Amino acid sequence: MIDRRRFLRDSAVFGLAAAVAAACGDESATVTNATDTSTPSPPTTAPTTSPAPTTTTPPPRPYAQPGWVAAENRRAGTSAWRIDTPVPRASDRPRPGWIEGYADTTSARHGEDVTLRVSCNSGSWHAEAYRMGWYGGELGRLVWTSDEIPTPWQFVVSRDKDTKMTRAEWTPSLTIPITDEWPPGSYLIKLLSDVGEAHYVPLTVRDDSAVGSLAVISAVTTWQAYNPWGGCSLYRCYDGPGRSTVVSFDRPYAATYNWGSADYLTHELPLIALIEELGIDTAYITNIDLHTSGSGDGDELDSVLDGRTALLSVGHDEYYSTPMRETLERARDRGINLAFFGANAVYRHIRLEPNTEGLTLRQMPNYRRADDDPITEDDPMQSTVQWRNPPLRRPESALIGVQYFAAGVKTSLRVVNPTNWVFEGVKVRNGTRFKRLVSIEADGLGLAEHEPEGLEVLAANPVKFVDGLYDHAMTYYSADSGAGVFATGTIAWILALDEAEWDDPKTTEFVRGVTTNVLRAFAAGPAGREHPSKGNSSRYRSSIRPPEAIEAAESVETV
Repeated sequence: MIDRRRFLRDSAVFGLAAAVAAACGDESATVTNATDTSTPSPPTTAPTTSPAPTTTTPPPRPYAQPGWVAAENRRAGTSAWRIDTPVPRASDRPRPGWIEGYADTTSARHGEDVTLRVSCNSGSWHAEAYRMGWYGGELGRLVWTSDEIPTPWQFVVSRDKDTKMTRAEWTPSLTIPITDEWPPGSYLIKLLSDVGEAHYVPLTVRDDSAVGSLAVISAVTTWQAYNPWGGCSLYRCYDGPGRSTVVSFDRPYAATYNWGSADYLTHELPLIALIEELGIDTAYITNIDLHTSGSGDGDELDSVLDGRTALLSVGHDEYYSTPMRETLERARDRGINLAFFGANAVYRHIRLEPNTEGLTLRQMPNYRRADDDPITEDDPMQSTVQWRNPPLRRPESALIGVQYFAAGVKTSLRVVNPTNWVFEGVKVRNGTRFKRLVSIEADGLGLAEHEPEGLEVLAANPVKFVDGLYDHAMTYYSADSGAGVFATGTIAWILALDEAEWDDPKTTEFVRGVTTNVLRAFAAGPAGREHPSKGNSSRYRSSIRPPEAIEAAESVETV
């Protein structure tokens, strides 16, 4: 266990905790729906003669009907999901009423329960669940509210000496039944203390039977890799040397990490809002659901693929297990389109392991070097190196079409193939540039022997970075199965969808136009049959730095 005084110091520095507060009770709560005001029906007198039996058909589930996403978004939205105060900086003076928490799962299905573990330093708190979408521009709808719950300040935090993995070993605070009243989708559970402090807990409600041609993949493994809560992420420790080699899902996302929403608000919500504004029926999953679908058997194997025409990787989707990647590869080979609306996807290999209580998929090792990973000797193909490095030697470009080259880049996206179908109705010509659109992290062309046959470059721009020259590329290819695979090659793509956050209307118009074309074509079926790619990548390949040299640049990656 971490020394109490030391942890109070460390957690306050990172904005992750509050001063010790009066305890307010220790019972966990189960709330079905505090907003339900219905009353039970009055008792009736049983008839003396039994009626003839009748057969009734239950009403169809609304999510099994085409057009349910458009209907859902006609319901009243609200901006109350927002936390209006600025994201806190690291501070040694946390405010009274500080609150934070986490869930025992990243996704849940109807009929399952989600348990929250919450810590606050005020008298009571409550939770509000918002389904995120379009909703006339409000972007959220209140679906459920809990009762007011007394809770103590929970302090038990552990850090493993060898791996530097930090866990919040807290007792359950609230159990939430996920009923049919929760439409499938992407949710933010907003925790509010009685003095107005707030914290987000992201959650995906998954329904494999829901109508939806598209499936949005939430990149929760990457969020956890960058999460600094408790002092260490997979990138560094903030209270001493080193970094974690294993991270745990048994902890909140730090308040400094977008109030606990991690990358969701910036890297995922803008695309979700556009999809639901367009009224395209869509399923929602996490990349951990890709893992269970890829490693399962029976009904679970490939269950996330049934009925889908496209899987959408969003923003920053970096950390992938073998089953996750294999699910994407099987999807492509079955004619299911893949879109990578970001960069740096499928770059680092991970495993998912149970926690010490046996709850599955709660710990994520990533050692970076094969020699450092204890599994390498017995099972080298599970070694947590970069996918392109030995012993795996499976560059991400073989799947995506492009591969990661650097963080910290800031340059223009230059259109070089304006007659391609993705630009239909979009005002571009050969050489049109969009400033700063290639930024945060960027992908480019890799080695020719690893890229898919027929790779078509849509936008390209040589990039000088540190000690090399790269080729940023936005690409598309059609697989033998008929699937289309599209990649933007820049994390800034999703940010530019939001005109309120991106101060260049011309760029937002361009990004929204291309994204809409891809979404509609991918929702219609195997895009490669309608739009076969025309290979041209050799025309845009300059010089490429060796993969091992990228390690030196990764130190600039931050939350």
